[in-house]
Amino acid sequence: MAQLSPEALEARRQHEREYRRKWRQKPENKQKEKEYRRRYWERKAKELMQ
Repeated sequence: MAQLSPEALEARRQHEREYRRKWRQKPENKQKEKEYRRRYWERKAKELMQ
């Protein structure tokens, strides 16, 4: 992959942040994210317990 300039990387980061923020505005997506985070932390806790 070609190296992007710092400005291009920052622009991409800002775009992704904005996209995620808008995506999360929808109630069904907010719920999906909550569920995903819950499962993620449950899995992490299980890994730590082993």
